[in-house]
Amino acid sequence: MQKTGKTSVRKSALPAGNSNKEAASKRKELSREQKLFLQLLHNYPDGALSIIDKKFNFVITGGALHKALSSNPFELIGNSIYPKLPENVRQVIKSQLKKVFKGEHISAFDLPKFMKNEFYIMDAFPVSEQDGTIVYAGVIIRNITFLKKAEEELKESLKKERELGEMKSRFITMASHEFRTPLSAVLTSVQLLKKYKATESEAKIDKHIGRIISSVQRLTDILDDFQTVGKIQEENILVCPVKLNIKEMINQFIDEFDHTKKEDYKIVYTHKGKESVELDPGLFKIILSNLLSNAMKFSDEGTQIKIITQWVKGHLQLSVEDAGIGIPADFRNYIFQRFYRASNALNIQGTGLGLHIVKKYVELMNGTIQYESKLGKGTSFILTFGSK
Repeated sequence: MQKTGKTSVRKSALPAGNSNKEAASKRKELSREQKLFLQLLHNYPDGALSIIDKKFNFVITGGALHKALSSNPFELIGNSIYPKLPENVRQVIKSQLKKVFKGEHISAFDLPKFMKNEFYIMDAFPVSEQDGTIVYAGVIIRNITFLKKAEEELKESLKKERELGEMKSRFITMASHEFRTPLSAVLTSVQLLKKYKATESEAKIDKHIGRIISSVQRLTDILDDFQTVGKIQEENILVCPVKLNIKEMINQFIDEFDHTKKEDYKIVYTHKGKESVELDPGLFKIILSNLLSNAMKFSDEGTQIKIITQWVKGHLQLSVEDAGIGIPADFRNYIFQRFYRASNALNIQGTGLGLHIVKKYVELMNGTIQYESKLGKGTSFILTFGSK
């Protein structure tokens, strides 16, 4: 009987021993899962993961955001949420959590900016007890700076693509108009020259040859503008400033500038102050040529065009003033864009590149350009260059 009793006890003890081992195993497994969960919390790289109670205290929390805010996640447990965030941001988070405690889900909510050059969003969801009572809120705050930058780059690319499309459209319109006129003149003149006999008036022949030369020169000027814009786009413009006498250079330029047009316009030039300045003469002459050509192009023949150079607060200021058609107010933000022309200038010869080139050349010489214009009364361009 004793032997039987001992055997019985041993047999009855086996299940208890197995139960204890299973419980210990489960406790060990649960501890391992807890450790893994804590690693997930504390190593979350893009923000913060948290469980928050109805009093807006942390139950558990972790993530790179706390490190960025110089907060210790372990010290935050049981304390009010995100103490290092600005109060307005904390209030926004709390207002969203109130919705969560009522059963709502918050997805990709943009948080007010609280770190320079960084953007965060918040996801939040209810965490319930077994009976369905909502006692906690799960909160994920994510750093989406990379996505925001990608979004901005995409927007900028789309903007440039639209601008390129508009520029191509303006180019096609301009080219079809500007090329057609001189090409038609060349074709007509050549056809007429073929009909003339050697004995006929040389004056007529010279007239048509002059038209051909003028038309070819116009086409050459257009192609030169295209080439210049290409060099500007590729940042392939070399600036070589030298010391020069500004008064002598402009007077010489006016004497050489398109004598045919000069006879129809009165150019008045005045200078005030010292005459020595350091500029790139090649770029400066192109700037002045474009401004003067525009002044003539958009003014009636016989009108006066003023060129003034003077020193203002240690800087050389150049102004070119005409009494022409002026620039409509709706177009004043676009006049320096490529191929852009104001509505009142569409029937006047031009590529829409001159002012774009002027602005870029002025900037290359560390200058600024401004203008004043009154519709029907004229336009004045004011350029300022740093003194050297």
